[in-house]
Amino acid sequence: MQDYAQQENEFQAGIPPRLVSIFYSVFDATRGPKVVFEVPEGSIIPREGTTPIIDFDSISEYVIPKTQLCGHLVVICTDSYKVMGFPVLIEDMKYENSMRSKFMFNLSFVFDRGADTSSYEPVVRKVARVLQTLEIESGFLYDKETKDFMYNIIEQLLEDLNSYCECQIPITPCNTSINLKLFPTYRNPSPVYDYQVPICTVNLKLLMDDNWDITMKKIATRINGIHHVKKIAELADVDYILARKFKPEITKVIEDETIQRECLSYVRKKGTIPPPFAKLFSLYCLLKLGLTLKQWINDNKEISALNIDIRRFISFGVIKGFIYRVHKYPILPENYNPQNPTIAKLRGFLNGKHHYDEICSMEGCSVRELDELLSTEPEVKFILQGKEYVNHIDEDSTNNRASNLEWCTLSENNQHSVSLGLWKQQRTARQIFDDGSFHP
Repeated sequence: MQDYAQQENEFQAGIPPRLVSIFYSVFDATRGPKVVFEVPEGSIIPREGTTPIIDFDSISEYVIPKTQLCGHLVVICTDSYKVMGFPVLIEDMKYENSMRSKFMFNLSFVFDRGADTSSYEPVVRKVARVLQTLEIESGFLYDKETKDFMYNIIEQLLEDLNSYCECQIPITPCNTSINLKLFPTYRNPSPVYDYQVPICTVNLKLLMDDNWDITMKKIATRINGIHHVKKIAELADVDYILARKFKPEITKVIEDETIQRECLSYVRKKGTIPPPFAKLFSLYCLLKLGLTLKQWINDNKEISALNIDIRRFISFGVIKGFIYRVHKYPILPENYNPQNPTIAKLRGFLNGKHHYDEICSMEGCSVRELDELLSTEPEVKFILQGKEYVNHIDEDSTNNRASNLEWCTLSENNQHSVSLGLWKQQRTARQIFDDGSFHP
């Protein structure tokens, strides 16, 4: 189960960008850098009735560069386009009429400037090295009888890579072929910390087979949405502070019937009938900044009769991205020396940069034990903050280097607007629920 927005972004990020143009250029002994072939026509070489998308003269020294850049991937950005190439230099006495017995060429790929071209990097390198090998073995590029095949090659490259993300181009004169395939690239996963609790979004037992790593099998069987990473076998404390704040993604729940059905299926207890989604939505609306999960349950006694799993109810909102965790950070003044030796040992954690999850994980204690310990020191203060909320405050703040204490003030000043937003959300929900139904 994955946040739809995140899923869509990753899907889009995985699609290779569209090629705008491909051109083949060489170093001419009399004219210098020269474009020999281009696809489509008029994209690089000025022609009657057309305007080139790129001024080749302005980038020619990087397309056909100094020898130090040959054999390296070179990316050039213009105002609107990005040019990627792999210049190749071959030294051989057969090029005696060329520049000092050298032959330099480059097959360049043109994209929109903002395109993510990482998936094309290995393709550009491979094409250049294949052409280099063909030239060394048979003079494919320099020979007048065979070099005209290059136009057909780049024409098929442009068409097939844009249409199918792969291509197989036979090179008849050399009895060989160019085989290329684009593989989608995905952003690196977010870092995983010792104190985080993994949640299975699929049934790992159904995916497990004999080829799985032994360690992975052991880990997979312990993931139950309760154990944290560092001590996967140790239950999390039930009194954990789980203060949460709504995010704009809550509107997706109202509009998307698919996610509503998924929510009902995910949060209900096994063998029971879930309540109407309208009721679940009203419960989500009752979560607000500064309210712990325990307080929320005590304020809504009817939850026990709704046949829903509270842990799965909360985790569904976290996974889908419309609620998130607000952490508790203890802070102790720098110039204060605590009398309690146990607190003194924790001094490095009490700077407002380490939250309860991290401290409990590192020290091997429960939240209740840490609360009892820190309650003995009146100088210890606490900051409640969530990642998304902090980012929002930092962007709006005139001082992006605000200290933790300043952040605490900012959070207090903004708490009323958050509560007001939730009140409006609840009011809208009540209006929808008046007739006992829910229509997105």
